Amino acid sequence: MKNGHLTLKIFSLIVFSDVVDTIAQLIMKKGLVGSPLLVGMGVLIYVLNFFIWIVILYKVDLSIALPVGSISYVLVPIAAILFLHERVDPLRWAGICCIVLGIFFVAQSKKPAGRPVSHG
Repeated sequence: MKNGHLTLKIFSLIVFSDVVDTIAQLIMKKGLVGSPLLVGMGVLIYVLNFFIWIVILYKVDLSIALPVGSISYVLVPIAAILFLHERVDPLRWAGICCIVLGIFFVAQSKKPAGRPVSHG
């Protein structure tokens, strides 16, 4: 049953989804510059990740899941450097650090309590 709170299990599932998304991004990029088979493989991985994301959304509020799922903004540039030999400049790294800080704040936030009803 959905409780809307971020648990370690759900956080791990979100990180797993981001890793799968990163892999799909790399495979699609490689495929688009040379191998149609890799493009198809990337699409299949995206489909798998879609179902993982559906499970995540069932378990946790979107306002929590989406910002935490932004971990891929860190994973993709690292993977692009390692596997695609791309260069990421310092200004882009500064932006990535801002994203990480935002993820931290979102993960620390608690769901607000309902407002009391005013009868006045």
